Amino acid sequence: MRYKILLSILAILGIGLSCGSEKKPLPAEIEFQTDFEVAREMAIGSNSPMIIDFYTDWCRWCKVLDTVTYVDPLVVGMSLNNVFVKINAEVDTVLAQEYAISGFPTIVISKPDGEEIDRIWGYLGPTDFYNQVQLYFQGKETLDDYLSRLEDEPENLDYLSMIGEKFTSRSRYDEAIEYYEKVVALDPDNEEGYGAKAMASIYDTRGCAKDYAGAIATCEKISRMFRGTEEADDAVAMIGYYTAKAGDQKKALKIYREYIEEHPDSENAEWVKKRIADIEDSL
Repeated sequence: MRYKILLSILAILGIGLSCGSEKKPLPAEIEFQTDFEVAREMAIGSNSPMIIDFYTDWCRWCKVLDTVTYVDPLVVGMSLNNVFVKINAEVDTVLAQEYAISGFPTIVISKPDGEEIDRIWGYLGPTDFYNQVQLYFQGKETLDDYLSRLEDEPENLDYLSMIGEKFTSRSRYDEAIEYYEKVVALDPDNEEGYGAKAMASIYDTRGCAKDYAGAIATCEKISRMFRGTEEADDAVAMIGYYTAKAGDQKKALKIYREYIEEHPDSENAEWVKKRIADIEDSL
């Protein structure tokens, strides 16, 4: 779904150069700001966009972002022209709510004053991270861009799916489900490979909204509609997960054990066994 732009590190090292100007040295590392208001003042003063990373201490992919993406020279070079900000969403809950953060990591790309351009929801490696941010700066692959494209191609499954994901990442769950349901309606037999994925996105969105009963019902629907698909197998395993999230640990344990008996060779088997062990330890 993303445009693939071939970029070299040498080009990044040349950011901001013009005839007769001195080349800015590449920083050893990104200097993250942790105070949002200070960062915004810096961004406005230098007319620089902000790259705001919302994270938590327990988020595994946040740590991968720190140790892989943010140390890569391609991304470090971006700090010459952008203000990088790190916000612990469990500490600055007000700011996290203002930006409607629904999962971690979420990286909001904004104008100098903090107005959002778009966001990256989840982990991206260095090259994909750089390219995605550049596309956003060009007005490409943003929510507004996809909504505009959809006007010309109202049944484009890629556009509908991406819009659903972008609404989910903004905690706009009802709107997200509306677009995912359009995908399912257009690909009810999963002939294009979109229907089952969209249905899986619906239960994930319901889970983000803490509508665990709705998530369970969607998982059960997938297992009937798309039997034999990877999404159906995942959905059956997730029934136990959402049952546990809803507070019924004993019922979740029963569901998990039945899953292992019926699907001993599933790719989800080890994950389910870990969930069983966690529940058994807590009971």
